[in-house]
Amino acid sequence: MQAQIEEVFNSIQGEGTHAGTRQVFVRFQQCQLHCAYCDTPRSRSISGSCSIERTSGKGDFHSVKNPVDRDILIGAIQKLWTPSTRHISLTGGEPLIHADFIRELNTEYPLYLETNSGFPGEARKLKDVIAFASCDIKLPEHDSTPHYDELLKNELETISIFNECAETFVKIVILPETTKGSLSEAVNGIASIDPGIPLILQPVTSKMHVKTQQLFELMDFAAEKLKDVRVIPQTHKMMGLI
Repeated sequence: MQAQIEEVFNSIQGEGTHAGTRQVFVRFQQCQLHCAYCDTPRSRSISGSCSIERTSGKGDFHSVKNPVDRDILIGAIQKLWTPSTRHISLTGGEPLIHADFIRELNTEYPLYLETNSGFPGEARKLKDVIAFASCDIKLPEHDSTPHYDELLKNELETISIFNECAETFVKIVILPETTKGSLSEAVNGIASIDPGIPLILQPVTSKMHVKTQQLFELMDFAAEKLKDVRVIPQTHKMMGLI
């Protein structure tokens, strides 16, 4: 089986509840959304080649032909694994587009999924193979899609699916224009599934600046209905990592 993959490398997870954990990252190509703050726009579309790191943490990439065979990917992951590495991070792009391929990986290493949560049908295919699920919820101001209500419905359904079988948390990117009003549907939706699901508010990493007071107010607002609300920026950007 084959899949369109952008790159494979070993680095440190910079987002969410597992920030600081060493992982092998498998970045898939293709995404159905077009978020205004996207930091990997090249992975939205298909290309003819995939970049694979030769040595863990060295950034010494070489190219292989796309789509990539399962056996080639497994071999690359095994070569990049180190004693401190803990998970395979399936990221993108949008990895759920490649759910059938992911299911066929059949690897001994724990799978850590980073998803925009837009494909609940594909999520069901993976609910018994994913160990950790980092599920995004997009806000109206993210300009991800003209069909926001449909996307939010799908996101909440995906979160519900993974919350039953994996260690699951929700991540929401906060922009300077984010308000309690734009956050409220997401908070209410998470609370309706399980108020114990951790919510990570991630201030956007860009020239746009999110004020500390804004983050405090949004944290308190979300914590009125959720038990675990945190602010965690993109720590890998601070360390100059991929």
